Formats: sequence, structure tokens, C-alpha cells
Amino acid sequence: MGRFGVSFERRSTHNAVTDALREAILSGRILPGTPLREIPLSEELGVSRNTVREASRVLAAEGLVRHQMNHGVIVTELSDHEIDELYEARGVLEAAGVTALLAAGPDAPAWARLASLVEHIERGLGRADVAAVLAGDRDFHAVLVEATGNARLTAWHAAVQQELRLALNLAERSTRELGRAGDDHRVLLDALRGGDHEHAQRELREHLGAGAAELHRLRKLVQQRRDQ
Repeated sequence: MGRFGVSFERRSTHNAVTDALREAILSGRILPGTPLREIPLSEELGVSRNTVREASRVLAAEGLVRHQMNHGVIVTELSDHEIDELYEARGVLEAAGVTALLAAGPDAPAWARLASLVEHIERGLGRADVAAVLAGDRDFHAVLVEATGNARLTAWHAAVQQELRLALNLAERSTRELGRAGDDHRVLLDALRGGDHEHAQRELREHLGAGAAELHRLRKLVQQRRDQ
């Protein structure tokens, strides 16, 4: 059953193939930068080349694969520059969210949501539930930006998060290798609750800076694995 952990009937739909490829990519069984060759994949999965092609189109729309000239379809690999740009964009959008949240005061509904998400993240980390940790992290930062009440800022933030999805997922799955033993969302939440705008913004910058540094380390780790 190879990298995908499943077998397919010859007539499987492209949805099933898409799900299998997505899971293999997000789990790290197919590493960033790896080409997705139609013929080998169709033979391994027991489906037509057209089915693999359709699945690749869906994954490209999700940002998990890219079409490169003369290289075909490859699993998305963010460069160091792209990581820095995406985190810079997050910093601008989430800083606006922090300002709006503090201005809204302690009775804003977002506070309860943030507290609940911190608990969700910590429970997920405690039981090594990657999906729960990732979902909690995405939602926590989305709630910050939603506090602005600006639909366009929220949409732009979601687009940035989507671009980072693969890298963030692999980073969370590589927690032990990267030496991560805990989570700092509670530190950020406590800084926000303190009401000091400058301190809250500083904690946000440190939080995002740590995330970017983690992705840079992961990128090097993935390159080493792929070159072995």
C-alpha cells in the first residue's frame, strides 16, 4: 500500500485519491519539494492518470502543490524569503487585531473564545493530537484578526494561513525533533488580558517570530531528509 496506507479499486473517484494524496503530504510521507509524477502515482494507486491530474488540481488550489515549468507538479516548499514575507503579513494583520481587541474591552465575546482555544491547544498538545493543535492555533489567530470587524482583513489573513498550512502542519508533526516541549499561546493570552498595548504587541511579535524561526529550522530538516 506504499506511502498512502490505503488501496484503491480501479474505479475510485478522484475525491478519494485527493484525500489520500493530501494526507500523505500533510503527514510528511511525501516531503515538500517532491515531484508528483502522474504515471508512478497512477500505478501505485491503481487509478488513471487523469484521476491523479484532477487530484493535483484540487491540491494546487489548496496550496499544497505547485506547477513548476519543466518540473511538473511538486509538493509546495516555501523558501526562507516566502516564510519571512508571510509572517510579516501575519504580523501586520494580527497587530491590528490586538489593537481592536484591547479597544473592545474585557466584555468582548472574543476573550472567552481565545481562552477556550488555549485550553483546546494545550489538551491537544498533551495527547499529541496534531490536528487539534493545528486547528486551535489557526482559530486563535483568526479570532484576533476577526476582532477588527474588517471582512477584508479577515479574508487576507485566512489566505496567508492557507499558504502556511503545509509548513505549519509539518512543523507540528516535527515537534519532538525540533525540541518543542510546550505551547506559548497562554503567555500571549495573558499579555492580551493585561491590557498593556505595547506589551501585548511585543508578545505577539515574539510569538510570531518563534513560529517563523521554527519553520526555518524545519525547512532545513526537510531538505536534509530529502537529500539523504
